[in-house]
Amino acid sequence: MPSTAHTIGSLLAQTAARFPEKEALVFQEERISWGQLDRWVTNLAAAFLEMGVQPGDRVGILCTTRPEYIVAYMAAVRIGAIATGFNMQYTPREVADLARLTQPTVMVILDQKGSFQRHRPALEELPFLRHVLVIGPEAQPGTRSLHALMEQERPELTPVLAQRADAVTPDQGALIVFTGGTTGVPKAALLTHRNIVSNIRAQVRHLGFGSEDRIVLHLPMNHVSGATLMTIAAVMTGATLVVLERFHPARTLELVARERVTVLGQVPTMFIMEFQLPDLGAYDLSSLRTVIVAGAPTPPPVMERIAGLAPVAIHGYGLTEVGGMVTYTRPGEGVDTLLAGAGPVADEFQLRVVDSEHRPLPPGQVGEIAVRGACVMAGYWGNPEETALVRDAEGWLYTGDLGRLSPDGAVTIVGRRKEMILTGGFNVYPWEIEQYVLTHPDVALAACIGVPDPVMGEVGHLFLVPKPGATLDPRGIRRFCKAGLARYKVPRHVTVREALPLTPVGKVDKRRLREEQRVATLELW
Repeated sequence: MPSTAHTIGSLLAQTAARFPEKEALVFQEERISWGQLDRWVTNLAAAFLEMGVQPGDRVGILCTTRPEYIVAYMAAVRIGAIATGFNMQYTPREVADLARLTQPTVMVILDQKGSFQRHRPALEELPFLRHVLVIGPEAQPGTRSLHALMEQERPELTPVLAQRADAVTPDQGALIVFTGGTTGVPKAALLTHRNIVSNIRAQVRHLGFGSEDRIVLHLPMNHVSGATLMTIAAVMTGATLVVLERFHPARTLELVARERVTVLGQVPTMFIMEFQLPDLGAYDLSSLRTVIVAGAPTPPPVMERIAGLAPVAIHGYGLTEVGGMVTYTRPGEGVDTLLAGAGPVADEFQLRVVDSEHRPLPPGQVGEIAVRGACVMAGYWGNPEETALVRDAEGWLYTGDLGRLSPDGAVTIVGRRKEMILTGGFNVYPWEIEQYVLTHPDVALAACIGVPDPVMGEVGHLFLVPKPGATLDPRGIRRFCKAGLARYKVPRHVTVREALPLTPVGKVDKRRLREEQRVATLELW
C-alpha cells in the first residue's frame, strides 16, 4: 500500500517508518536501507537549517545519478526549499547563467574528474550563493563536505526541523527542472509537491508499483524521468532503486540480471542500444515484471521487441511541465495497442487535442496536446510571460506536442509543433518519416529535421545510423522513402553517420543536429 502523504518529505518519513531495514538504494557496493537514507536526509536537512536555508530558497545540485543526489534533493524539500538540478554536461557558463535565473543559496556539486575546479571560478562570481557542498574524498577550501554533513547529527535542531517539515504544504515549490534545452534556451519549470505527488500517485496506481519492486534508476536526476518517475515512485511505495550513475546498455542489463530488477523504464533509444548488443541473449532478464517506454515515438519493430521483454509493457506520454507521464496503455494490453499509441489519459487528469485557436479537435485530427489537472506545473520560474503562453486561465497547459486521439481516447504523438516541416505548403511530421525509415532492415537510428530551401521553404534532412555490420546508401534510402511516403514527405537530403548526438536522457538531440547544419551552411558561404 503506497504512502498517502501529500508532501515529498512526509512520503519519505512514512516509508522509512514502514520499511526501516528494507533496501532503498543499491549503488555499486553500497546497500542503503530506507532507515539509513532517512537518517542522512534528516542530518542534511538540519545542516541546511543551520546554514539559514529558508522555505522557498533554492538548493542547486550539480551531480550525476547517485545516492548523494537523492539525499540532497530529499533534504531540501523536507524543509520547504526547492531542489534545482543542473545538467552535469553543462559548461560553467551555462551553469552560471541558469544559477543567475534561479539564485540558489546552496550548491551541492560532485567533485569528479576535476568538475569542481572547472566550475569554481564561475560559482565564485555568484553573490547569492552562500554555501558550496562538495561530494568527493574531501572538502576543498571554502567548501564543506556533503558526506560529513550527512553523518553529523544535530539533536538540538530536532524540534525546529520537525516544525519546519510540518509547515511544508502541498502547494509549495519542490523541484525546478530546466526544460526546452532541445528546442532553445532552457526554461525553469517549477513543480510543487502537489504536482509531483499527484502525478506519481496516478502512475503507481495505474502501473501497480509496490514495495517488492526493484526499479533501475539510470536516468538523469536533473530530469523528471529520474527525479519523479523513478525516485518518487520508490519513495511512495518503498520499492528499491538500483542506481547506475550513467546509462550504459551492457551495464544496465547486467544490473537487471544481477539485482533481479522488476521494473525497467527507458526512452526508445536506450532500448535500441541494448537490442544491438551482440550478446543480448546472455543476460537473464526473467525478473522483469514491467517495462515502460516513453519520451519519444517508438518505431514499430522496436516496440514489438520491447513488448517481449516482460509480462507487462507500458507505452506512456508525459513531459516536464506535468511532472512525469499523464497517459498510459493499460497493463495486459497487447502489442497492437502499444503500437497504436501511448494510451488514454490517467483518470486523475484531463487531455485534449486542440487547433491553433485552442478549440478541441475530433478524434483522428492532428493538433496540439493540452493537459489539465493537479499535475500541471506552477509555472516557469522568473518568466511569467512564457508561463502565460503555455497555460491559460482555465488551467490547460498547451504542451507544444502534436498528436491525435483515437475514438476511445488513446493519444498518438506525431512530434513537436516546432519540429513540423512546412514544405511547399504541406505539413510534414518528422516522426512519420522516422517511423517509416526505421522499418528498413538496416537502419538502427533515424532523425529528420527541417532545413531551409529557396524554393520549398523547408525540406527534410534525414540522418541515419546503420545497424552493426550494415551499410546504407543515401540514394537507396530515398528510393525506399519514395516507395512508402507521399512525394512531398520524401527527405531531400540523407546523411549516414556512425552515431547521432543524444540528450542526457537518451533522446536524439535535434537541436544539436540543427546547429550543426546551420554552421555547415554558414561555412559554405
